[in-house]
Amino acid sequence: MTDSTQQAFYVATNGNDSWSGRLAAPNADGTDGPFATLDRAQGAMRATGIRDTYVRGGTYAMSHAVTLTAADNGVRIMAYPGETPVFSGGERVGGFTDIGGGRYAAAASVTGLDLFIGGVRQKVAQTGDWTAGDARSGWSILEAAAGGASKTGLRYGAGDGAMAAALAGGAQPGMMVQTFDTERLSDTIVGVAGIDAASRSIGFTQGVKYALRSGGTYRLLNDESFIRDAGEFAWQAESGRLVVKPQDPGTLLGQGAVVARLGTLLALDGASGVTIQGLTFADTSWDGSALTLTNSSGNSIAGNRFVNAGTAMTLTGSSANVIEANRLEHLGASGIKVTYGSNANRISANSISNIGEVLKDVAGIQLYGANDTLISGNDIRNSTRYGISIKNWDGATVNTGTVVEYNRIYDTMTETADGGAIEMLGRSNVDTRTVIRGNDIRTVGGLATDGSGWLDRHKSFGIYLDDMANGVTVQDNFIQNTGWASVFIHGGDSNSVTNNLAVLSNPRERFIRLEWVPSAGSIGLLNNNSVTGNVISSTTGVDYWEFWTPGSYSVTGNLLQGIRGLNGGDTVSSGLFVNPAAGDFRLGGGAAALGIHDLDWARMGSAPLTVPAVPSPGGGSSEAGAGAGASSGQPFSPLAYIASYADLSAAFGTDAAAGAAHYQSLGRAEGRTVSFDPLAYIASYGDLANAFGADGDAGAAHYIAMGRREGRAITFDPLAYTASYADLSAAFGTDRTSADLHYIANGRAEGRTVSFDPLAYLASYGDLASAFGTDRTAAALHYIANGRAEGRTVSFDPLAYLAVNGDLAAAFGTDTTRAELHYLTTGRGEGRTTGFDAPAYLAANPDVAAATGGGLAEAMRHYVVFGRLEGRALSPAASTATSAARAAGLRPADGLLAAAGMG
Repeated sequence: MTDSTQQAFYVATNGNDSWSGRLAAPNADGTDGPFATLDRAQGAMRATGIRDTYVRGGTYAMSHAVTLTAADNGVRIMAYPGETPVFSGGERVGGFTDIGGGRYAAAASVTGLDLFIGGVRQKVAQTGDWTAGDARSGWSILEAAAGGASKTGLRYGAGDGAMAAALAGGAQPGMMVQTFDTERLSDTIVGVAGIDAASRSIGFTQGVKYALRSGGTYRLLNDESFIRDAGEFAWQAESGRLVVKPQDPGTLLGQGAVVARLGTLLALDGASGVTIQGLTFADTSWDGSALTLTNSSGNSIAGNRFVNAGTAMTLTGSSANVIEANRLEHLGASGIKVTYGSNANRISANSISNIGEVLKDVAGIQLYGANDTLISGNDIRNSTRYGISIKNWDGATVNTGTVVEYNRIYDTMTETADGGAIEMLGRSNVDTRTVIRGNDIRTVGGLATDGSGWLDRHKSFGIYLDDMANGVTVQDNFIQNTGWASVFIHGGDSNSVTNNLAVLSNPRERFIRLEWVPSAGSIGLLNNNSVTGNVISSTTGVDYWEFWTPGSYSVTGNLLQGIRGLNGGDTVSSGLFVNPAAGDFRLGGGAAALGIHDLDWARMGSAPLTVPAVPSPGGGSSEAGAGAGASSGQPFSPLAYIASYADLSAAFGTDAAAGAAHYQSLGRAEGRTVSFDPLAYIASYGDLANAFGADGDAGAAHYIAMGRREGRAITFDPLAYTASYADLSAAFGTDRTSADLHYIANGRAEGRTVSFDPLAYLASYGDLASAFGTDRTAAALHYIANGRAEGRTVSFDPLAYLAVNGDLAAAFGTDTTRAELHYLTTGRGEGRTTGFDAPAYLAANPDVAAATGGGLAEAMRHYVVFGRLEGRALSPAASTATSAARAAGLRPADGLLAAAGMG
């Protein structure tokens, strides 16, 4: 080991805190190696002045949060290159026994609302009958308490016999209640103090946010008697047991369940210059924050994953931090909160999805009391409330100088009302100097209740400037499918709405809504708002404006399709977009004449990275920093660097010296890396392999001069190639360069192919899917380093998955990659079936068997493309039933149902 590797410490699951921590792996005689805990590495860094710690792959069960202070300034805690360390705040519970009815129980201390099996969040049992995909299901309508609207109690309905029966046993320890008032603005989860059947009253252990009026909604949580459906769990107070009704008993019995115990895993308290990179934070409670920064400035939080957590991260009094390229998913509450005196933070290129899985009043990114924040290039999807929320409730929470740009925000407000994809509250009535530009906003829901029942698409907006939000520029955004309006200005002054593109399809929907705030008095009156030069297409014919005491305004010069103009300044046209039926909303030629320009579509949902790649333990970089080459480990290649970027290729062509100079003077500081692998490019094409052999510079030059223009892409995956063969895995390990070279020099001639499917491998194992998501590289690395030795195999068949799920077959055809991605991102959590009986299908259809030669893959492909639509039988018995049905004049489907006992 070289001296340079001694400038870092290591933590590994097979480490020991009595060792030096200077070795990445235990030595041969087991006398030295990495540390076992992050605490020990923290102490060693403080004692020695060494500032880097690499954490090896595996799961680290945390018993307490690790806190970094000013004594830890400048430390870097990073994933070991190519590996995935997971810090878990959960307690693994095993020893489950079958107690009947599909339920299993194990001894455990009282549980909360967060439980995970195989890396998938389970649903806490509740009083209402819940149906996946129906946000209204599982909620009961409440009556106000006897004394009127109350924050400390409610009554269940006089005719609600089901609720009375569910509560017959009274309040049990651990039982909780989740409540919404009628507008479903904000939910609160508190304990149940008591239940009185005579008065139909449910009392709370503490007050909720809004007083509960009749017509609001509620549900009781976490009692074993509430369990009905697979995937639910609860606490059994009488016996002190965790009770689970799993979707897959085998996974529960084999892996146990994980109960969230910690709210926070890592805290920065007065720390600066810290880098947290490449780590996974998981299994924390819904009401906690996995990572917190308090009075901590100038830190980098980059390339991490937060999954099955509460809120991912919270900043308080923490400024000039970079939060970049993190993946946040399946969160019990919010994504990123930036609060009280946290200024000049950069939040960019993060992926945030599936938030609000427990608490519903959440946001992908939320600010309050923060100035000069940049929120750029994030991708936010599936939020029960806001995508981005900027709150100013009082003088302590004013936000100014915020820039919200080029974010992609889809499917928000799915379970709440009175909000928006981007929402800004401005009650202090100040000039906020806010810019909201270049964002792609689609599908804003809106769900509420009143005395008559449920309200859909209620008070939901694309961009919502609420309660005197002033001085906001709303420009160059695309907005489609909102509830009430694309843009709503509620009592604000001096706001400009220009050059936005909107598509209206809901008769209730407007492009612009202007309305005063009567409760604010004179400052709630609108003044000097401008809505000009926007492109608005509607299929409803309803006016694009809605005014309620709009004050002074200029609404003119807009380009319209399918609707009339407000005044003579608007222009009505047709063919505004290139191909809207195909989702192509680029502007047609008519807009330019009005001074309207197209949007910067390429920037939406992405942003340039500023944090350098994780450096290699030897002092280089795992990707390209410090002059290294691509992640294959090759020396820095200026031509490969140029090929990695279209702008450099256009500027420098194949001028290697210019590429090297750019990297030294600008590229390194910009965080540019070498992502183009010339050898993998050559290996992807036989003609290039014949022409260039292993000459990487020749391959890069070809791509710069011709390949990019020809649409050539790198299709050869060196790690998947190595994983396909035991001899290559043994010879090369995870050395990508050796794999590239072997295939070019020998593998092609030997007829070797890439047979290892990384996504199918991930889909075959719940622990891998939870740890790596859809990361193909991590999958191949795991199989090479661990999976083959563990006897793991690929059991997931994407064709079978398509064949057994008709909606997916209709959507994806035989696209196995999309099938694998769907299962990893959605289907596994939904408990979708993955097995299809291809032999039975062939036996039932002799003509198919003859045509396919009895091949199982071809049989499944046939069913996906033809058999499903033809109503083909799936088994010999079903084939007989189909024939009988036809003879009796029935539809084939009726015969199949009868054969299955469902007719």
